[in-house]
Amino acid sequence: MILIDTSAWIDFFRGRDPCASWVDEALATGEAALCGPVEMELRRGLLNERERKKVLPLLDGCHWLSTPDNLWVEAGELGYALRRRGVTPKTLDLLIAIYAVAHQVPLLTADGDCQYMKKAGIALTVLSG
Repeated sequence: MILIDTSAWIDFFRGRDPCASWVDEALATGEAALCGPVEMELRRGLLNERERKKVLPLLDGCHWLSTPDNLWVEAGELGYALRRRGVTPKTLDLLIAIYAVAHQVPLLTADGDCQYMKKAGIALTVLSG
């Protein structure tokens, strides 16, 4: 299973590899996973009904990752630890990273913040495009 970040979904819809190919394969093999923050970002970004009809059925086919018990505490602690190491990722990236770590799944992303988290020593498996 692979948690697909919003940035990877955007690359998928724009046909930008390597993320587009990875998302396509994850969907085809039933390995695509989704969490609340990613779904919220994707739904928020839809511009019209045509896009909704294209995107929402794909999301419905993804595995849903439940909210980790201590999401808010863990995300806050992760942000604190990273800041001490000179990394200040966006709040939603912290939340998404906690989902990936809690569920022990790799995170597919085109967002540099997650790479910074990994380089800072966080136990996060990042597949990047």
